[in-house]
Amino acid sequence: MSAQPMCPQLYLWRQIFCSLSEARAKTGKMDIPIPPQVFNMQGWMLSTDANKQSRWNATLAWAAEYGFSQVIPDLSGDDWFEE
Repeated sequence: MSAQPMCPQLYLWRQIFCSLSEARAKTGKMDIPIPPQVFNMQGWMLSTDANKQSRWNATLAWAAEYGFSQVIPDLSGDDWFEE
């Protein structure tokens, strides 16, 4: 059985979070909530794979809802954290 990608590697996810936060700030619309927080290292280590995948899915949903999906880069290969 092959591994299934569930979320970006932590370093890349932090970059995506920063890009989404910057894009939000550039709109000047502070009524848009901040994107779902990315895990810190301790949170990453203590979170289950299901928690990581759920948080990533929430990030994708947030980006789609507020029009920032284009900010998220295409991910492939080693970009993904796999179970």
